[in-house]
Amino acid sequence: MDTQIKELINFLHQPALEIRAIALHHLVPYTPTGNEYRHILLTQKETVCKGLKALVKEDPITAHDALRALINLSSDEAVQKELDDVDFINYLGLLITNAKSILADLACMLLSNMSKYEPICVKIVQAKAKPVENLSKSDRLLDQLVEAFHRGYKKEYNPEADFHFLASVFSNVSCIRLGRVFMIEPAMDGLSPLTKLQIFTENSSIIRRGGIDSVIKNCCFETRQHERLLNPNEINVLPFILLPLCGNEEYEMEEFEKFPEEIQMLDESKIW
Repeated sequence: MDTQIKELINFLHQPALEIRAIALHHLVPYTPTGNEYRHILLTQKETVCKGLKALVKEDPITAHDALRALINLSSDEAVQKELDDVDFINYLGLLITNAKSILADLACMLLSNMSKYEPICVKIVQAKAKPVENLSKSDRLLDQLVEAFHRGYKKEYNPEADFHFLASVFSNVSCIRLGRVFMIEPAMDGLSPLTKLQIFTENSSIIRRGGIDSVIKNCCFETRQHERLLNPNEINVLPFILLPLCGNEEYEMEEFEKFPEEIQMLDESKIW
């Protein structure tokens, strides 16, 4: 089997797309963590990643297989390093922000794994992209990803994608100071990106809300920005930290009136 897998890897670089696609289709089952033959792909990670990155740009069926393989393999840090490529990051951005893309969620998953590698986080924050009609006028890729995440809730931007895994990308990006500054500072529309993310702390998707909880936690490490984070006229993060903690407890009116207005206006199922 080892020899057969190595032969399939060589076929990833054949001139004929049909041959490469067939080889890829047969390699995908060996890519998940725990597969006994996965190590063969990892020992040839440079060759494998180069072939898979090229196949991501082919027809949707072939690209789907290539993305699945890369998602599985990129749980390994050595593969993440192989994907540290600004052009590839930008291409994934195009897949995500295209309102008709059927591969957007897979691209989000892959970028989620890739962004665990700090140099890739830096590239994501610094990446430039052409403004996307009906999404964002900004030329910053990360602005566009925030808009896709915010507006794509309940598949309202792209009926084929829910963008939940972008929350993990934002979480990873906010682990570095460059990312935290991006989240807190106003974008070209005058709003801090964090204000578009923090509203999802009670979302039904654990991936979406968990990632955003981590973004908020990471931004709180910017101690000089605490006043802005808490200011009701600026970012106003406190209600979105408290909302998931609120139950149906009863409070004295004097104590209750000290709560943020957003908390006071909750329905009976939450607090009052």
